[in-house]
Amino acid sequence: MEKRGTIYTHSVVHSGTEAFQNVTPYVLAVVEANRTKRMARVEGHTDMTDITIGMEVTFLKNDENGDPVYTFAKLSS
Repeated sequence: MEKRGTIYTHSVVHSGTEAFQNVTPYVLAVVEANRTKRMARVEGHTDMTDITIGMEVTFLKNDENGDPVYTFAKLSS
C-alpha cells in the first residue's frame, strides 16, 4: 500500500455507532494513493483542523477489520 495519499473528498462524522464513540468526531475520507481511491478513516482531527481536498495524508495502519487508517501529514493551525 502506498504510504502517502491525498484527500479526494471527506466528511466529518459527529455521531457514530458505539464502536466509534471514543473517536467521534472523526474524518471519513476517500483517499487517493497511486491512482487508486479507497474509503478510509483519517486520525488526528480536532475542531481546529482545516481539512481541504488535496490535503496530504500518511498511511498509519490497517484497523481490526483490515481497513486503512491514515493520519494528516501536516496539520493546519
